[in-house]
Amino acid sequence: MRFIAWGLAIALALAIIPAGVWAATSTSPQKAPEGWVLVEEDVVLVFSDEPGEHFQKGRESFLKKDLKAAAHEIREAAAFLKLEAGRATAEGKKALLASIRELEKLAEGVERGTVTAVKDLDALFARAHQALAKHHHLKAAASWAKKAAKKTGQDLKAAAIHLEHGLAWTGHKAEAGGIAVINGTRLLAGKLIAGVGWVPAEVGKGITAVGEEVEKLGKKIEPAKRP
Repeated sequence: MRFIAWGLAIALALAIIPAGVWAATSTSPQKAPEGWVLVEEDVVLVFSDEPGEHFQKGRESFLKKDLKAAAHEIREAAAFLKLEAGRATAEGKKALLASIRELEKLAEGVERGTVTAVKDLDALFARAHQALAKHHHLKAAASWAKKAAKKTGQDLKAAAIHLEHGLAWTGHKAEAGGIAVINGTRLLAGKLIAGVGWVPAEVGKGITAVGEEVEKLGKKIEPAKRP
């Protein structure tokens, strides 16, 4: 089982995760460097939906004018992006760090009351999900290059989740082609995780297809360039 080290500042965000999860999945504990914790990579993937839940709660708090709570939820989501950045590829990490900076700036603006439009939250939430989808797609491709089927499936599943959420936050109806790719990716991911019913050619095509949809989303939601 692969372990990843993260700083204690990030570990604080994991207080919401039941302690039993760690005990149940860690059969060979390893000693972390002082000031760090070790978390199994598979455990992090279980919580792929966490950022989306925090974004939703943050939006609800913002609309209720509870700005402190909204900022807190945005920071909680950013903490999960930091966790994923710890296991990301170089390209994926770059996208995640850019999103983290945006979210931290957003949280500060929300708390101070300088962010007044909910659309500003929606736009950055969409970009965060796109960054996560890109990260998981790249991880899936890297795992598939090593023929690690289960890990490929886990990251493909996460990529589909974040692609779907990212599209939803744009406020536009998803195209039929995008929906088909998301559904197909989920189905393929399930086969890979279960270890049955997939063929190599299908996996390669699936990875390419979801990657193309992630890039399409990125182009749709990229911030407007200043003149």
